[in-house]
Amino acid sequence: MHTHAGPSRPRYDRLTACLLGLAVVLAAAHTGPGHAQSGALQASDPAHPTQPVQTPAVPSAATPAGPQPASERNAALAIWQQANARVAEFPRGHIDILRWEAGQANDRIAASAQAASDGLVPMADLVAQALRLRPDLIDQPGLSPQERGARRAELAEAVREVQGAWLKAVAARARLTRATDLLENARTGAELGRRMVVAGNWSRMRHLRELQVETAARQAWLAARMAEQVAMEQLARRLGLWQTDAIDGLRRQLPADLAAPAETAPAAPAGGAEAAVLTARTDLQSERLRALRLPSDVSTSAWEAAHARALEQALKEGGPVDLPRISEMRLLNDHRSAHAVEARARLLLEATRLRSQAREAWLALQTHHALARLAQDEALGQQEALEGEVLQRYNGMFVSTWELLAAARNRLSALDQVTEARLAYWQAEADWRALLAGGHYTGAQGTPEVAGATAGSAGGH
Repeated sequence: MHTHAGPSRPRYDRLTACLLGLAVVLAAAHTGPGHAQSGALQASDPAHPTQPVQTPAVPSAATPAGPQPASERNAALAIWQQANARVAEFPRGHIDILRWEAGQANDRIAASAQAASDGLVPMADLVAQALRLRPDLIDQPGLSPQERGARRAELAEAVREVQGAWLKAVAARARLTRATDLLENARTGAELGRRMVVAGNWSRMRHLRELQVETAARQAWLAARMAEQVAMEQLARRLGLWQTDAIDGLRRQLPADLAAPAETAPAAPAGGAEAAVLTARTDLQSERLRALRLPSDVSTSAWEAAHARALEQALKEGGPVDLPRISEMRLLNDHRSAHAVEARARLLLEATRLRSQAREAWLALQTHHALARLAQDEALGQQEALEGEVLQRYNGMFVSTWELLAAARNRLSALDQVTEARLAYWQAEADWRALLAGGHYTGAQGTPEVAGATAGSAGGH
């Protein structure tokens, strides 16, 4: 039985100049002076050998669409009678029997996506490895506040991209594991249905419905497998990993699922979200100090008034909007006032943009936290409790095996929703931290859809 308790909460380091120093220290500890150069030369050499890309095989349809010949019917009846005699030995009846017959030692589909190794790669190491590929992001004497702010924004963006790629890779890995479980579930139902057909207890039409479930599960597994591979490639590109064995090693070091958010939502920064974001933008504060020294007198007021009249006239004329024209030559030649008005307008636009982004990012963080906790604490908990009720009724022979399989599929679907909700939360958390570090903000990501329970098929016990 799956549990909804995730692994320990991932570490997200603050995006400061100290992080860049950490990257340099870690890089020096793990690699020699010529490692980066030799790695770049090998990666760019078409003749350098590497492992071929492993194309996933389509899961075979192991369940034939009976009925079968009479000879197989007699054998199937004997197998069915023996299986019924062993039902009491297994708490979940024919489901456990099929798993026992298959053997737990057999390789499962997508074995590479199973339990991670004991040592998980720390997030700080991944960030450091990615920043080794950005030697341009260093602080240098003589940089203006604007240049330093631009580099800090690029640094924050680089760290956020690594965090985002890591989050997507972990989520894709969890979904692939779940798709594998769903495929096993569907194959169990299809094989039991085949035995029912052979024994004469089911119609072929009833079995074809179970085969449709199995086919859909195979399609879902292939889609999940591709999504996991794409996510791993995106993470590898940001880390400079080009050797397939290195990528496979990283895959084995990923957690089995994303961590659950804390029970309580993140506390608001001192002074509020807007103040925290504005304070982090040292380039904006530098512009503000300059704006305080700009003139604000009769000349600048006259320039603003003339500009407003020119805009009004340009918009009144109709047709395509043209550049507004100031006719007074004295004002056109007043470059001092024009510069002051333009500087204040730019400052207002930037401050407005940052304040809006701060509100949006903080709202997204709080909302996704609530959605993640609801998906984990209520939606998944209710589905697990429902599955437990179905199991009790199944053991009392009040519901069929296929109703129990459907309940398990619904629980796996609820687990997928938990992973999606956690992914959205941690992405919002990474976006918020990047914004606090002076990075760019592209907008809140969409809220995950809250899907209803999937109706399961029912059949004879």
